[in-house]
Amino acid sequence: MIKVKENLQEKQKKLIESLSQVGPFIEGSLSTVARPCGNPNCRCRKDPTKKHPSTYLTWKDNKKTKALYIPVAHLEDAELWNANYKKLKKQIRKVSDFHKKLLRAK
Repeated sequence: MIKVKENLQEKQKKLIESLSQVGPFIEGSLSTVARPCGNPNCRCRKDPTKKHPSTYLTWKDNKKTKALYIPVAHLEDAELWNANYKKLKKQIRKVSDFHKKLLRAK
């Protein structure tokens, strides 16, 4: 019985430590939309089919959708941080499921 308890505590410790190894994260969803720019001489103003791609991070805040424009220079960081957030959510679910099993066993 003591060995089982030690194994469970070790597994719990590893699961919780895995949460801190995720790195920077950002909540939301990234989406790309085609938009015209502000330059009146640009091709996107003359030909509506040639709009520029713009990326936004969207999330819910008090039941309202918020959006943040992501400049091209920061897109790679935003994608990595968003992927880290999704990993973190999976890790949290694993820890939570483990704790549910632990409570059922008691």
